[in-house]
Amino acid sequence: MKTLYTRIVLTVFMILLLSGAIALLVSNIAYHVWWQPTYSEKTEQTAQAALDYFETHTDGEASAFYALLAQTGYQLLVVRPDDDIDRYGGSFRDESLDADIIASVQDGERYDGMRSYPFHLFWLGLFDNEVVNTYGFSVDGNEGTDAVFIRPDLSAQIRELHLFVGLFFALLTGLAFILIALSTSLIVRPVRTLTEATRSVASGARPLNLPTERYDEIGTLARRFSDMVDSLEKSEGERRRFVSSVSHEFQTPLTSIKGYASELVIRTEGDARNYARIIHDETERLSDLTRQLLLLARLDESNVSLTESVDISASIKDVIRRHAFQLDEKGIAVATDLDETLVVTGDSLLLAQVWTNLLTNAIHASDDGGLITIKAYAADRPTVSIEDDGVGMDEATQARLFERFYKGDASRTGRGTGLGLAIVQDIVRLHGGDLTVESRLGKGSVFYVRL
Repeated sequence: MKTLYTRIVLTVFMILLLSGAIALLVSNIAYHVWWQPTYSEKTEQTAQAALDYFETHTDGEASAFYALLAQTGYQLLVVRPDDDIDRYGGSFRDESLDADIIASVQDGERYDGMRSYPFHLFWLGLFDNEVVNTYGFSVDGNEGTDAVFIRPDLSAQIRELHLFVGLFFALLTGLAFILIALSTSLIVRPVRTLTEATRSVASGARPLNLPTERYDEIGTLARRFSDMVDSLEKSEGERRRFVSSVSHEFQTPLTSIKGYASELVIRTEGDARNYARIIHDETERLSDLTRQLLLLARLDESNVSLTESVDISASIKDVIRRHAFQLDEKGIAVATDLDETLVVTGDSLLLAQVWTNLLTNAIHASDDGGLITIKAYAADRPTVSIEDDGVGMDEATQARLFERFYKGDASRTGRGTGLGLAIVQDIVRLHGGDLTVESRLGKGSVFYVRL
């Protein structure tokens, strides 16, 4: 994908190239329409003046006259009466010329190839060094009548300028490229800053160093963006306070409902008991949801103290013991390979919540009689992996796995709230770590926690 910087540089160079092509085309048209007849007329006048000089000041020695004319800045092609060809001045790129034209010039007619030279789209006729692009006349010398074709020797006239012109265009191209690159970088820099700011906002951080002090469109955009971030932070703060307040207020009535439902399960029979059990289970699920929402609100406020020394091995073993009933109920075995010396600084309750959520997730995903493997080891960072041999996940599910309230495949998540893995990710990030997953559909999954 091309960056804005690359696009601007390429666009400027394309504009320069297009402008150069258009300028060359317009100049060529102007030369062909207005200047070519004048240029041909001047060459004709020079040829006539030279011919008059030859007839009045020489003794018919044509070769010396041709050499003298070449020294004045012209190139000549002379066809002798015996069809031999002599060249004076610079050589022609193409010496082909119709024999009838040569014969007519030797018979005394004039040839004006410069005036009738055809138009070429991107090639200026002035510089086309061909014999057909000359002015032709006859010279009666001591050895007979010669057909002389003459044109200005531009290569001789501008030879001294070649080095200067070459250096000029080399410097022009190099400096243009450097200045375009530098100026484009300065133009694009605030756009890159705004791009990084959008990424910061997307990751939950407040962007810094926005170019709000500028008094142009970029500055206006930066100020509007900053105002938008302030508004989003205000709305997000209100949302978090609302969720926290509502979740907290729900806890007390849910506890009461669950208590009465438990009592009804004991005291009733038949359909009434089934209804009471449903009320109890759904109340338990809502209570779990409110607890997780309260935990998320606590994590969002980032007021957690991470000062404890947490024994990873002991923490994981304690979580496994607390899930012994669920594991036995499905006949799931747990294999562990834990580094007993692994200690990190953090919050023991939050890290226990990480192992709890990941283990619960693995239990839900595993079939009866499955195997869950838990490892804790010191790589470049303390790492914990929890692997199951359950249903696995496709790539679409993995892409959204850590979104809040995303449940994915019901066969993996059961009747969960869709908050468990989001909570795990927030806790791990709070500890400066990262959470990743490797999974194949039908082959199981492995979650890696690097602290």
